[in-house]
Amino acid sequence: MVNIRDIAKQAAVSPGTVSRVLNNDPTLSINEQTRERIHQICKELNYVPRKYRGRNKGRCVGIISAISREIESDDAYYRQIREKTIQSLKAQEYCVDFMIFLPYLAHNWERIKQVDCIVVIGFIKKSIHEQLYQLNPHLIIVDDHHCADHYSSVSVNLYQEMKNMLDYAASLGHENITFITGKNARLGIKNETVSHELGERDRAYEEWMLTHNLSHFKQLFIGEGWYAQSGYEETGKLLSQNKPLPSLIIAGSDLLALGIIRRLAENKIAVPNDISICSFDDLEMAEFLTPSLTTLRIDIDQMVYWVTHLCKKIMSEKEFMPARIVLSGKFILRESLKAISDDKR
Repeated sequence: MVNIRDIAKQAAVSPGTVSRVLNNDPTLSINEQTRERIHQICKELNYVPRKYRGRNKGRCVGIISAISREIESDDAYYRQIREKTIQSLKAQEYCVDFMIFLPYLAHNWERIKQVDCIVVIGFIKKSIHEQLYQLNPHLIIVDDHHCADHYSSVSVNLYQEMKNMLDYAASLGHENITFITGKNARLGIKNETVSHELGERDRAYEEWMLTHNLSHFKQLFIGEGWYAQSGYEETGKLLSQNKPLPSLIIAGSDLLALGIIRRLAENKIAVPNDISICSFDDLEMAEFLTPSLTTLRIDIDQMVYWVTHLCKKIMSEKEFMPARIVLSGKFILRESLKAISDDKR
């Protein structure tokens, strides 16, 4: 019978490394070629990992992150959701049987059936949701407001939160408002982009500007990503136009706001005196920027609480019906947003 030592010998790595790769240990630092070689050798030798139920039978959870390990290293939002979910489950004495980044799901379909509950974090192809559901109906989708009703889910009502933010901005005199955001792209099994959807905030922004007769000011910039570089690039496009500058830029994430602020500073445009900025997430760095960043706090701890609660319900109630938990955010007013004085209106 093939064992881990046989795999390790052929892959020229230690048995411990093989074990950590097969368990998708998120703390393991290893190049992707070696990781793929280990999986390929397992396939060639017909090695099937042992079942991981043990003494935790009835209390095992599997976690799937929609993004890759490399992308997560730059994405504090999803990294915190994953890390805090694992911490919360372990604190409640649940077994976190595996943590899989989406690109490695192809090697681990069999393990989906071996756990009592699956938690999917992020925005993935709907057909993958359905494949997972067919293997294990005890499925919880996190941070995807548009998943099917027969899965449990925890998400934030970003559509309403965007409208609330715009209403508050209008009360300060802002009308010329630009929205810079990232693509709402569902990811496939190889982390390829498989579809683009108009995001909840994109739709709320367009509807709000139309309803308030401000369509002539509407400028929606959708960058390739949700990170500082994308914010920097999209702001460059905004500044290159022969149009009056907006009084307010709303960023789809705090990281986008970082890039926006940098590009504005390079063009000697002061925040908030020339242009106000507000965003979403309230990452730790937001309050330490200069000026400090006005943002919508998405309470990751509250999201994690409900994920853990749903796991408990799913595993303890035989007739549990899927539940949809929709959370609100909290608007954190800081220095980057100011009212427009009457003489500038």
